[in-house]
Amino acid sequence: MPTTWSGYLDDVSATFDTGVNNLQQDVTKALEDLAKKPSDPALLAAYQSKLSEYNLYRNAQSNTVKVFKDIDAAIIQNFR
Repeated sequence: MPTTWSGYLDDVSATFDTGVNNLQQDVTKALEDLAKKPSDPALLAAYQSKLSEYNLYRNAQSNTVKVFKDIDAAIIQNFR
């Protein structure tokens, strides 16, 4: 759902969203491979690795946006 507002935080978040597409495809592919051979430890390790990469990337996105939000809130608070 597109928003009518487009500011700096939206742009930062969108940059992360663009970068996560390949990671999501990697996770999906690793899961499909694992589903075909669930007893293969190499496929399980590959899936866990890709899922961990995806989670780290999303956490970085969340933390980055939160830090900027907190900084902006502190600046606004100082003007009160």
